[in-house]
Amino acid sequence: MELTIDKPVLSPHSFARIRFQDCDPFGHLNNARYMDYFLEARSEQLRETANFDFYEYGSSSGKSWVVSKVETQYLEPVKQNDVVKIVTRLIKLTPATIHNEYLLLDKEGNRLKAVLRAQFSFIDLQKGRPVRHDQEMMSFLGSFIFDEPGLDDASFEERVKQLRKQVSEGKYSQD
Repeated sequence: MELTIDKPVLSPHSFARIRFQDCDPFGHLNNARYMDYFLEARSEQLRETANFDFYEYGSSSGKSWVVSKVETQYLEPVKQNDVVKIVTRLIKLTPATIHNEYLLLDKEGNRLKAVLRAQFSFIDLQKGRPVRHDQEMMSFLGSFIFDEPGLDDASFEERVKQLRKQVSEGKYSQD
């Protein structure tokens, strides 16, 4: 797998329909299923925009990323059969971790429904131990870092407030 890309998409988005089997008895997306939607969206977005497949990379390199920390803010219910817009991005990179931000919005991008921030540790799959990204992977991942004023300094709660303001100003309503 070649780890180069000419013009990376820093904040890709895609759409998903909320499935019946992922909902609770009230017809709301079960809180445990949000992560599945976010991770699937990120995986598909990277496959489409960067020709990068996590499974293929893990199989060929013997290394991959595992979730080591998650913060989630649920803001509005998401219901069965809703079509949602999912925005994902890499917001921080270290030699042994990646940090992603995920937004779940209504289809039009006018209502922020949930925000998730996740840290992933890079792992040797044979040994089950953390390892460092090699220089090629650091360079590849470094080309995807999304940056925005205040992002580095904001706590998760402050970041959610920033994102709510951006959504109310229409930042995510265009495709």
